[in-house]
Amino acid sequence: MSESDDDQLQPWGFPPLSQQVQSPMTKAMRVLAFFFDAPVTWFKVNVVDKYRPAPYPYYHKKFRKVPAIDECYIDDYACIYEADNAFKRQRQVDFEILKILNYRFNRCLQWNRNINEWDNAGTMCLKEREVLHQAEINAAIKYGELGPTSNVIDAYMKQKHRLIWERRQKEKDQSSIAA
Repeated sequence: MSESDDDQLQPWGFPPLSQQVQSPMTKAMRVLAFFFDAPVTWFKVNVVDKYRPAPYPYYHKKFRKVPAIDECYIDDYACIYEADNAFKRQRQVDFEILKILNYRFNRCLQWNRNINEWDNAGTMCLKEREVLHQAEINAAIKYGELGPTSNVIDAYMKQKHRLIWERRQKEKDQSSIAA
């Protein structure tokens, strides 16, 4: 074989299908497949794809549920890594929700204010103010004092210490009531 023949060979060293010796049955099957497939392919390429609108963007990437850090074994580094990434993703989501709530509150204030109403801003948008305040409290409880480089283990320890503190406070309250 010359080098020009090598250029015409497809992967695995087979010549193109048109140059292969084929049985009449194989040729008939190829013609029959082409007879049914060609019009459908032409219609899809020239009609359906041309007039199809742009696909609707899907913004929310779905992540599978990973185990929390308290469900991981000590030496299971893959589980700890996945839990840490899930924690960081959830932290980003929570802070984006805070930004959205803050934006809604500010838009409500701007919408409801006139030039002479700057003095009674405390009475406007009470629902949005309460939702934003509650979300800020929840974020402070969950992420407060952790810092930007914290990981899931730091957050788990913070949660553990908070639960211990709440249990001790409840015990102190019960002992002061009983005394």
